[in-house]
Amino acid sequence: MPFKNNTTTPTVTTSSLTIRSILEKEKVSGPNFLDWFRQLRIVLKLEKKDYVLDEPILEELPTNVAKASKDAREKHVNDSTEITCILLATMTPELQKTFKFHEAFEMIEQLRVMFQVQAKQERFEALNAFIGCKMAEGSSVSAHVLKMKAYVE
Repeated sequence: MPFKNNTTTPTVTTSSLTIRSILEKEKVSGPNFLDWFRQLRIVLKLEKKDYVLDEPILEELPTNVAKASKDAREKHVNDSTEITCILLATMTPELQKTFKFHEAFEMIEQLRVMFQVQAKQERFEALNAFIGCKMAEGSSVSAHVLKMKAYVE
């Protein structure tokens, strides 16, 4: 059910506030980048603001441009500011210091460069260990299942 503080504040839905709480569980620190980014996409998709991560803000538009284009750019700037704050709030203090002067699009581009390859490598290594894991003869099935579960996690 939507609620309003006053006539100038946009409507905020309870479901939007609830789904944003997903991002509060864990701050991006590097190794968890892919999981964090997937959760971020889910939240922003629900809010119809995920485009901010994929499109840079257009430069200042000339004065003779249509009002609709100016309004679209202004919406993008406002959404980007909001998402930038969310991104900073879900980062470790070290990353916050690094990105405090960046916009959302730039942050995501830099985080991908910093962490995506590392995270893929770690998953590749875990998958190889999982595939190559064989139960030793005479060992406990329970212990083997726990070991396999750890690789999956």
